Amino acid sequence: MKSLLFLLMCLLMQPVIGQDSLKNYSRMGMLIGGQQTKLLDQQFSPLVHRANEISVKLYYEAKHRTSNWNASIGMATGSLYPAQYADRMVYNTTEDIDGIITIDSFFVRGTTRTLNLQFGYAYDLSQSNHWDLSVGGNIRNQLMYPTSFTNMGILNAASLLATVQSTYYAGDRNQFRFGISMPVLGFNSRFPYSGTVSLPNQTLLEAFFDGGTHFVSVNKYIQTNVNLTWQYALSDKTNIGLQYDFMWQRYAIPVTLKQYAQSIGASFELNF
Repeated sequence: MKSLLFLLMCLLMQPVIGQDSLKNYSRMGMLIGGQQTKLLDQQFSPLVHRANEISVKLYYEAKHRTSNWNASIGMATGSLYPAQYADRMVYNTTEDIDGIITIDSFFVRGTTRTLNLQFGYAYDLSQSNHWDLSVGGNIRNQLMYPTSFTNMGILNAASLLATVQSTYYAGDRNQFRFGISMPVLGFNSRFPYSGTVSLPNQTLLEAFFDGGTHFVSVNKYIQTNVNLTWQYALSDKTNIGLQYDFMWQRYAIPVTLKQYAQSIGASFELNF
């Protein structure tokens, strides 16, 4: 009889544990997934380039009463090539002293390296048993370093974003979240049109930031970020989930650059 009572108490306590871990928490998480990026940089090429990437993100989130905090660092890398000419090849012909001709070939493909840093705060305007609605701001910095046969340009985009986020609690263990953010102001650095950042008495990195950095607003820079997540509380200490992210941006200085990226991944979190 005592064993049966103990089992019933455990079952009754489980929903409370799950709900607490989703509505009041401090947690660290890791997200691993795949990402696809399309990039048009008219400064260097008229072609649309595509990248299939592996993405990893480490993040921290906290929710206490009406305050929501987040910080993350994300990385992605993969192959880069023109979508219209995915199978372009370079051929190299050599002839030895005996007159034997050898033809070597390789695909004309490059790589992408992207780093995203983000820190933000949001305040709950409304709360209920099943819904939270919050607004706030994020500081986001994206460093994009693509390399290819056409030498695509580098972009560092530091943005102050306005954010809106809605959270739905489906039961005691499931949470669904939708968020959208757009820049209020940007501080962006772009690879110059000349194709070089060589300046006297400066490193290449210093010259890059000195040569093409501008404060920009919505008339010159647009970025839209959409985030969808599902989280499930395994216990009061651990959660699992799925996340989908979409980002589209357009930067017009000195020549138009357009990019969109979408990614999906699985996450594991520790509450503390």
